[in-house]
Amino acid sequence: MRDSGVRVVNNWDFDEQDLPDGGGHAVWTCTRADTWRGPGDVTVSFRTGGYAPAAPAGTVARATAACSRFGQHVVAASGWRSPNGHWYALAVGSRAVTSLSVSGDVTATRQSRTLAVPAPRNPRITARARLVTGGGLNAVGTPRT
Repeated sequence: MRDSGVRVVNNWDFDEQDLPDGGGHAVWTCTRADTWRGPGDVTVSFRTGGYAPAAPAGTVARATAACSRFGQHVVAASGWRSPNGHWYALAVGSRAVTSLSVSGDVTATRQSRTLAVPAPRNPRITARARLVTGGGLNAVGTPRT
């Protein structure tokens, strides 16, 4: 990011999740790079430490108005393959999330900040959360509808 006008970069580990199928533990991170020009750039990723501790974090979403004092609530989702070769749809939310829903190749709802359900290979999913305030929140990178 050197010489690209970035003035500050913040990483926020907004949730952790125990993975199914012996996959270990995942940490979900929101990285925000603010520039002098304006809104900044946000990347959501998750990293696992289970069966591939040296593996880099996988990017699952990109956005602009999240992970800041103006966008403190975060929801993200991704497909993930377990060490046993099974696919799952994963979703997580930050501390104000009370329930998660995924749709697309898999449909499921959980009254929790984390969700992991069996899915087909490379599932296409979108996630949505319900907040403690009663409002709803789309996953980072999901267009507003």
